[in-house]
Formats: sequence, C-alpha cells, structure tokens
Amino acid sequence: MRLMFSSGAGYSHIEPMLPLARAARAAGDEVAFVTGPEAVRYLENTGLRVISVGQPNDPGAAASMWQRAREEMAGMTADERLSHLVAEYMVGLGAAARLDDMVGFVRDWQPDLVIANLAERAAVMAACLVGVPYAMHAIGPPKSAATMERAWEVANGLVRERGLDELPPRDAVPYLDFWPSGLTPADVAWEYPTRWPLQSAGVTPTPSPRPAVLDGLPYDRTVYVTLGTTHNARPGVLEGMLTALRDEPVNVVATIGRDGDASRFGEQPDHVRIEQFVPQTQLLPAVDAVVCHGGSATVLGALAHGVPLVVSPLATDHFEVAAQVQAAEAGIAVDSSDGILDAVRTVLTDPAYRAAAESLAAEIAEQPAPAAVAARLRDLEVSI
Repeated sequence: MRLMFSSGAGYSHIEPMLPLARAARAAGDEVAFVTGPEAVRYLENTGLRVISVGQPNDPGAAASMWQRAREEMAGMTADERLSHLVAEYMVGLGAAARLDDMVGFVRDWQPDLVIANLAERAAVMAACLVGVPYAMHAIGPPKSAATMERAWEVANGLVRERGLDELPPRDAVPYLDFWPSGLTPADVAWEYPTRWPLQSAGVTPTPSPRPAVLDGLPYDRTVYVTLGTTHNARPGVLEGMLTALRDEPVNVVATIGRDGDASRFGEQPDHVRIEQFVPQTQLLPAVDAVVCHGGSATVLGALAHGVPLVVSPLATDHFEVAAQVQAAEAGIAVDSSDGILDAVRTVLTDPAYRAAAESLAAEIAEQPAPAAVAARLRDLEVSI
C-alpha cells in the first residue's frame, strides 16, 4: 500500500504522526512524508521518504502575519480565535499557498491513501481534487463541527476554483484519535465523527533510566514545569511559573528547549533545576505534578503516567485542553502564573486529582498501538 502522510511545518504537528508512519513502513507499506521546507530537518533521521512542498517562510512576513492575527482575534472567545486562525490563516493563507504543489505531488505519486492532520488542510483538499481517499490524524483534542465550519467554507472556495464543486462529506472519514475519551466532552457534533482510537507512542510508561537532574533534590515531592517544544521561548511565561514555585518546599524541574538559555532565569535555589531537555518518559515516573501550557504531548504524557496537571493555556486549543483536564478532575486550569501556586498545592494534597489521572492512564494504556491501526488502514474503503 502506498501511504502519503502530510503535516505542516511545526515539529509538534509532525511528531504525533511518526509512530504510525514508521509502523506502516515496518509492515511493508511504501510511505512518503510531505511537509514544508522548514520542517524537513525534523524528519532527516526517521528513515522515511521526505517530500518538501511549498515555499520557505519569510520570517519577517510571518511575524507580521501573526501580529495581524493577534490584533484581529483580540476580544474573541477561545473557540472564535481557533476558528478564525484555522480558517483564515491555516487554510486561507497557508494551505492555499501550497495547494497546487500538493495536488501536483498527489497526482504524480498516486498514493492509495492520504493521512493528514488537523492543521494540514492542503493535503485533504489535494486528495479530494485528485480522487484519493484520506484519513485524518489527531494532533490534539478533536474539534467540533461548529468550530471548523468556517474553515470548510474557505476550503470549499479553494477547491471550487480548481474544478471541484464541493468537498465530500466527512462522516465516514477515519479520525485517528489518541485523545482519551475520558477527556472528550459528550453531546458534541464533531468535525470527524468516525473515531479510530490510536495510542500516541512515546507517552506511555516504559523502562527508562532515572535522569541525573533528579539526583540530590531535597524534598519528597517534585513538580515538572514545561512549555513543550513550540512555546518555550515566550518571554516571561516560564519565568512566571518558576517564580510562583521557587519558595515552595517542593522540587522543581523545568525544561526550556534544546536552544534555551538557562541564564535568562538567573540564579535559582538548590531545589530548582533548569535543563534544556530531559526525555519525558524518564522524568514523568518520578514527578508528582506537571505545570504546563496545555500542549497535547505534555498533557498526554502526564496523564499516561497518572500525574495530575496544572494548566495555564497560552494559544490555539490550549484553552480547550485546560478546560477538559479540569472537567475530568485530572488537574486545574489557571488563567495566569498568579494561580499556579495554589493549584499545585491542591493537586499535590487532594488524592482525587491523582486518581482521575490514573483512570485516564488506564484508558490510554488500552488504546490500539500504531501497528494495529496501520493494519486496519489497509482494509479501509472510503468513498470520496
């Protein structure tokens, strides 16, 4: 079977798709991974065939664009911001700019199936224009049909310009979903209602060496602080989180990214450790709480280890994630660093938060592995 995976240029969007791509290749499928020029470096050591589609980003133009987006979204609700961002920027600008190149590759390579993710709509449109079935891969919590309605209006306009009257219905399109159902709200009309559970490889507990950063810490309990891979350079955010916890009698381990500069945090007390990178699978078995922004990989990793969270959302669907974590009683959502200390004290002392997180860990452990989902995809028949 010939499978085309496609993601935008963000590492946090590419990484969740790699386990399935590797599983398909290991089973003998021919796999190509299509992404933007800036992201090819993230795939260099995967052994996958990598295809660059579209033009390199102009950093100055990108900064100006995101500033304009922030101004446009001022005063919107979290759902309105996400809807606007996906429709007008991810689809109307990003996907539109690379759509013709994407169509060209799909038409030339003729995959049997295209697997895109929720932030990569050019591949979906290209598949439909060429007549190839597709599946949608999660990169975070599922999205409601209402939130994504405007994105589909924009996408329909783009395919109409290229000779297709309308994108086909999505009811039968598989949504490869690693998000625990215990976090997912009930009674929501989802953008992709046909859910195929999929375990997010790399988040579940595995035998790992204890990281050296934990050696010699003075307190019984440890809190892990992180902003993941995308937002760790945002000015003042990690600083605020660490300031909230530095006088509390708990150990604090913060990761700031492989390019992060620890000197920006100044001198810290002995119970606070700042590292560029520590594998989550090594750190999470030894921590009692996680403080983060609501990034999917961090949240799933914590919950897969039964660790409660304090979530201070920053952007896109972080607000949705924070609300879901709180509704499941697996953590607490806070509006800013001002609420972090009280929230951390609560999740550390109230065992109900740990119990809820452990319940979600049990669900995550039972999700089908990527190899099983790859095998299921070979039998897929989706009419477009």
